[in-house]
Amino acid sequence: MDRVSKVKLLIESAKYDLCGDCFLSEDVKRVKDISHSKWIYPELLPDGKKVRLLKVLYSNYCENDCAYCSISKFMNIRRLSFTPEELADVFINLYHRGIVSGLFLSSGVKRDPERTMQELIDTVWLLRNKYHFKGYIHLKILPGVSIQSVEEAVKLASRVSVNLEAPDDVYLKRVSSKKDLAKDLLEKLSRISAIKESHPDILKDGFTTQFVVGAAGENDLQILKRVYDLYRHLRLSRAYYSAFQPVPGTPLENKPPTNITREVRLYQVDYLLRRYGFNLKEIVFDEAGFLPLTKDPKELWALQHIDFFPVEITKADYFELLRIPGIGPKTARWILKMKENLSIHSLLNALKVYPNLRKALPYITVKGKRPARIALQGALFQSETQEV
Repeated sequence: MDRVSKVKLLIESAKYDLCGDCFLSEDVKRVKDISHSKWIYPELLPDGKKVRLLKVLYSNYCENDCAYCSISKFMNIRRLSFTPEELADVFINLYHRGIVSGLFLSSGVKRDPERTMQELIDTVWLLRNKYHFKGYIHLKILPGVSIQSVEEAVKLASRVSVNLEAPDDVYLKRVSSKKDLAKDLLEKLSRISAIKESHPDILKDGFTTQFVVGAAGENDLQILKRVYDLYRHLRLSRAYYSAFQPVPGTPLENKPPTNITREVRLYQVDYLLRRYGFNLKEIVFDEAGFLPLTKDPKELWALQHIDFFPVEITKADYFELLRIPGIGPKTARWILKMKENLSIHSLLNALKVYPNLRKALPYITVKGKRPARIALQGALFQSETQEV
């Protein structure tokens, strides 16, 4: 197979590893570079900067038997691998041509995890030391590798990730007979956390994990308990959620796909836990431990805490504002900046810039006045005028 075809196939094989919240913003949706027939994935970094990622597998050989995976060992697919020199050359060529600005590098397990991981590390080493690339590199830590390999990886990468895929070993065993959650995965996350704490200058973009939602039959509460624990105790940078979609040829090919709204709700709660000051006990679940699909999690909290409302937004602090449906970090910062001069009129005008703010109107007051009533009166007047 020629080099272009190999690159194309291994890019396609990497599409199941997440690097952005594709439902949240146009900014993080994948975009196709038509002239080169490559998939380039924009990622928003913790400092607000965006990078255009080449997201690629080093190898689609794999000794693991994950029942949902398109490259697992029982799949009848064409198997290909790069060499470290080859992949480093592919990336740096795209980088110098201005097509990409960062790399997301993962792999299947070819022969054994330690050897494959070392080849991934060798690839990144070449980029850093031969080609002097100082930009963003997200490196996947493979399950089953040694602590020594983890330590080597974090010295070279901007961000690393260890995918848990399931919230505990009971569920993980339903989809993979070879992975051990404690030894293969959680131990690595713990070590990465310890290294990051003692050496704050490395892994400047942190470390992450990912869950395949619905593949093993877990509920949302079980996933979020694990995530909340990782945020509090290991200072995980963030978690990603991928709604299970059956892949033809896998043991789970006949399993119904997970509703994409479930993935959206998990991301919404993740933001509440990670950025909005909520704790897990404040999240509303149904009797089976799932997030209701019909309503936003923050709205559900608001409906159960009517004594908290209405909030006088000219006196509220940042985290009080974030508890109001329709108000996120950008809107909260705008309100705090404007609070001295804020009026009903300026608030309603801001709907053009912050359209989600309309959700907040029933929950707030502005200097004692209820903007929801004034907005309603204005809407009625406008309707009557149009009818005349």
